Amino acid sequence: MTSQPITLPGPLAVIPAQRAVEQLDGRPDLLIGEFAELSGRGALPARIEPDRRDPARGKLVVYARRHVASLYPTKMMDGYRLGHVGRRTFRDEDRLTTAAMLLHCPAGWHAFHDLRDLPRGDRYSQRRWSTQWVELSQAWAALSALAEPQPPESTVAPHHQRYLDLVGRIIDASRDIEVAKQESAPPLPYARREATREQRFSGRGVYAFHLARPGEVAASALVHIADQPELRGRVERVNGREVVVRFDQAVDFNRIPPQGELRVLPSDRIYRIQQAAADTLARGEAANPALLANLVDGVVLPYQPDPVARPRGPLKGNQIAAFSRALAVPDLLLVLGPPGTGKTTTITEIVLACVERGQKVLVSSHTNRAVDNVLENLPSDVGVVRVGSESSMTSAARARTVDSQIEGVRRDILADTALLDRLAAFEGDRPTLERWLDYLADRRSTAAEAQAQARVVGESLDLAVEALSPELVTARRHADDDHGRRQATCVRLDESLAAAYAELPAREAAADTAGALQWWRRWRLTRLRRRFETTLARRAAAQAELARAAATVDDLRAQAAAVAANDPHCQGLIAERDRLATAAAEAMGAVVQAAQVITSALRPLLPVPDSGPGPDGDAMADWDRFHTWATMAVETLRSRGALLTEWRSRIGDAESELRHELVRYADVVAATCVGTASSQLLTDIVFDLAIIDEAGQISTPNLLVPMVRARRSVLVGDHYQLPPFLDDDVRHWSEQLVKGNELPPAEAQEIGELLRASGFEHLFPRIGEDHRIELTLQRRMPEELARFVSRAFYQGRLRTEHPGGGGDPVFRSPFAMVDTSDRPEAERAERPLHATEPWQQRGYVNELEVELIAAVVARLAGTYRDWAVIVPYRAQARRIEAALGRELGDPARVAENVGTVDSFQGGERELIVYGFTRSNGRGAVGFLKELRRLNVAITRAKRQLVLVGDTATLRSAGDEAFAEMARGLTDYLRSDGDLRASIDLERQLRSGP
Repeated sequence: MTSQPITLPGPLAVIPAQRAVEQLDGRPDLLIGEFAELSGRGALPARIEPDRRDPARGKLVVYARRHVASLYPTKMMDGYRLGHVGRRTFRDEDRLTTAAMLLHCPAGWHAFHDLRDLPRGDRYSQRRWSTQWVELSQAWAALSALAEPQPPESTVAPHHQRYLDLVGRIIDASRDIEVAKQESAPPLPYARREATREQRFSGRGVYAFHLARPGEVAASALVHIADQPELRGRVERVNGREVVVRFDQAVDFNRIPPQGELRVLPSDRIYRIQQAAADTLARGEAANPALLANLVDGVVLPYQPDPVARPRGPLKGNQIAAFSRALAVPDLLLVLGPPGTGKTTTITEIVLACVERGQKVLVSSHTNRAVDNVLENLPSDVGVVRVGSESSMTSAARARTVDSQIEGVRRDILADTALLDRLAAFEGDRPTLERWLDYLADRRSTAAEAQAQARVVGESLDLAVEALSPELVTARRHADDDHGRRQATCVRLDESLAAAYAELPAREAAADTAGALQWWRRWRLTRLRRRFETTLARRAAAQAELARAAATVDDLRAQAAAVAANDPHCQGLIAERDRLATAAAEAMGAVVQAAQVITSALRPLLPVPDSGPGPDGDAMADWDRFHTWATMAVETLRSRGALLTEWRSRIGDAESELRHELVRYADVVAATCVGTASSQLLTDIVFDLAIIDEAGQISTPNLLVPMVRARRSVLVGDHYQLPPFLDDDVRHWSEQLVKGNELPPAEAQEIGELLRASGFEHLFPRIGEDHRIELTLQRRMPEELARFVSRAFYQGRLRTEHPGGGGDPVFRSPFAMVDTSDRPEAERAERPLHATEPWQQRGYVNELEVELIAAVVARLAGTYRDWAVIVPYRAQARRIEAALGRELGDPARVAENVGTVDSFQGGERELIVYGFTRSNGRGAVGFLKELRRLNVAITRAKRQLVLVGDTATLRSAGDEAFAEMARGLTDYLRSDGDLRASIDLERQLRSGP
């Protein structure tokens, strides 16, 4: 960074504008105090930049620890007006890297409510107020002239650079949105605190806080005690309402209030990781060198799906096509998977096939739950390492973390004393075993020599027989040659049959795939089947000819033996041949005996292959292989015993090395998108394939984090469900930036559109057809529900394979709705609440819907294996949770099954009850107009979906797209579902079964 210290001789006056007061929650004095504190040490960065409202004038931009403030000189140049105040972003860091003044102001900074409050007169004649703009301008001009030279002109194409710039803007915007949501979120009240087991062994404070009510906080989040910001720490783990915090420094237990509040602090960690991934892409250092062109231009390499690979488990339809493409695609494949279409099953089969091919696979997603869903389907014989915070994982995933596996290795090494005892006993017997190996080698040599001599005698016998009967020997040679040719023909036909049989499944699957070339694929299948049948017939005929040739050889050998038996010279040769054969057999018997002794000694310690020759093999070659294997096995066991002894002695010191080795040699590494870059265990590891689940809900910067680490990527998601950021989040963010003149409206709108859509959604329509595929066969929802979902959200493309719902004691259809519009308006109306939702927005509750939902669940909970209640607003969820707690008497279970839409993405239940909550005469539906929320909510149901709402409000909604959907929904329910008036339902529930 090019920087220059500058000392200002006098004090500086600051008058906060109303906008700045609002942005600082009414406490601008805290920020101005921070200016004074930093500048007192000569450590307050500042720059002079053009005033967008008046380019002829400049403004002083000052950088505090977390904020950036724009200061505008007054007309009299005697003070500064504090204008816009924003969060420090990566763009700000880039500006400071270019050039910055470091202000030193010993006389301090002073806040005044109004410019007229600035003191003047004799009393202050020795203290003249000034902006000291001349000194600052001169220093800035000199600094700008000395600024570091610009880096060489980028080789990145202009449109690629624009994409990278937009990614940077998205990262900044994402950070701003999350920070604003955190700051506007209510604190987390705790009912008690207590010391933890870790506290006794830690130099810092580690305490557990038991929340008074469920709160949104995750492991690794930064928190502090409300009203005591110096008591700050990081969340170690979250278990229900218990939050364990490790403080940054030693904290006396008595300093922490027995009851109080925790506040979640914003963190830059995630956004720095995202920016680092974008920088890797910009430098051309991604594992896939064409990734930038893939993402920006949709330019991908041609390829052919793998026609041979078969999944371990059953896949159907486009699942098979997605599987075949994922194995062969050289760069990027997008798989659109609507609810219930088997995304996780398809991912699992892709992972297993890639592992079988020796590829290293990264499984990632934006949530721990999505990552763990894939892991739980992988068999135990696959080497998997789960990386991340254990408190956010399922129990099955925790068993596959590095720490758990190291603990298992340590436990095995220390506990398996029996193995060490056996290896120690083996070491004592090793000299004897080595003598048996020498004996086996000697007897094998004796047998080989006897067999060689027997062959020489046999050749002499053949010559003697030839002298006695030349015609017989000639006939034998012809018969042997004919037998050899026919045997070779049978072998060749067997190989052709095996090749055709192996090719049949792929040809059959290809022939079932629809498309313009289906006729050609069926013709090829027919031709292959004919070839198979023809070869099978030829093989049968060849085997019959081989049998006849073998019979001829046997007959001629018998005739030759009869001729030799009557000749004295031949009789002597026969006797010598038989003697040598006996000697070879005796030596081979000794070889077998030695092998039995050796295998008996080795079998308790390692797997032992069959000793001796196979039925068709070369006996001596097989015994040579056995001797080589046994010699190596003895040496391996000697080394293993020494290594195990060494491990036992230094297991405590080898943990770090073992951690890295576990990850390095794992077949599959599983982590969240950010987790792939936040663990040192994964540094410098390049993956052959990254599979990213729920990609339709992941922002482009988050997608880049795992993608830059992999040579190929498969993105699996559904952009018709929840996006990375909801419309309300983006709208609040853009309104604040435009209002503060930080971004022009057009630019804010462009970035907003990028925030509303995932990288998956941007890319899917632009990438080539061979690089995208949609799963269309769903098996989760009953037909009645799936048909509506397909029409409303997926343009009618979904097909259903489902046994059906039915059996519900209350509703006539698996797709039902309770309509509250039959009640008086006062009885069914919503009630607003203040600041219960994100961004301190008002929430809504609907007491009639609370009663109806509680009654429905209480009646049906015993009918279904599992259930869930989904509503749009947190306040409504809490009321339903309380009502069901009274009805069912199990508050903990109820709390797990009642929530907002966001908490149920990716989940499923047999019974889903969804309440719309909104009921008013204005047609106001708030953020219900985001139709993707409804898609998520209603597609969780496996057997029964029950909607509860006021159809009058929904059908007359001010948002026309939502109103059209609501009208289509209610019309469909009347014809194909069960639309029930609330009074009728209530009467039925009261009457009992």
